[in-house]
Amino acid sequence: MSILMGALLGTGVLLVMMAMRPRELEVALATFGTGAIRSETMARRALRLSATRFAPASSDLAVTGRSLESFALERIVCLAIGAGIPIGCGVITRIGGLTLPIGLLLPFVLAGATAGAMLPVMTVRQSAVSARRDFRSSLSAYLDLVSIMLAGGAGAETALVAAARVGSGRTFAVVTECLEIARSSRRSLWSVLAEEGDRLGIIELPELASTIQLSGEHGARMTASLTAKARSLRAKQMADIEASANAATERMGLPMVLMFMGFLVLLGYPAMHLISQGFSS
Repeated sequence: MSILMGALLGTGVLLVMMAMRPRELEVALATFGTGAIRSETMARRALRLSATRFAPASSDLAVTGRSLESFALERIVCLAIGAGIPIGCGVITRIGGLTLPIGLLLPFVLAGATAGAMLPVMTVRQSAVSARRDFRSSLSAYLDLVSIMLAGGAGAETALVAAARVGSGRTFAVVTECLEIARSSRRSLWSVLAEEGDRLGIIELPELASTIQLSGEHGARMTASLTAKARSLRAKQMADIEASANAATERMGLPMVLMFMGFLVLLGYPAMHLISQGFSS
């Protein structure tokens, strides 16, 4: 039994490591709907599914500050814990004198290993959503600072640098790092911001890069554009907060209905009991 459990655990670890590998060219072409998808086998489909749905995106890891190695280690540990809990329960019951059949214990081991492997993925995705929401909130404040400095007569580059040095947090640190990279590598700021936005999965950074590019190359008015962008970010944030509040209100509907049904049962049980006793007598 221990040999079988060890083999299952090793298989789970191997599947996790295969899911963390970068996708091959053929699998990537199949994702875009080329003719290669007709010839891919079931194994390749399973590999593509594990690489897309059962593994976090690289942008999610980047925006949460997690490395691929630490995530893979955490996933292996969670998989081992999820598979080890049913095994431990089986060992305890066997010590107590009750031997569980392998056919009954095996589904619980597989379910625990699957849940353990998926738990880090769900955690990273939720953390990425929260990190992007906080990033957008701070970005709107940064754009307001830039707009104020531009309205005061500062230049575009001066306003961007000074506003990034005022605040603290992930957003200001990312913008400051992009400014330093652009200055040290003699590249344009909008290209660095666009690359960082693609890496973090934040579409507002490429949009900000486009605004700066228009100002730098075509002399467009950047103050009004940044003010409008900050206003749209705040409106989007308020819409997300309102949607989350509405979703929480809808989720509270089911517990309220269950409580009301329990209250009706509590009130109706004595009456039904007296009626049943009256019929029986």
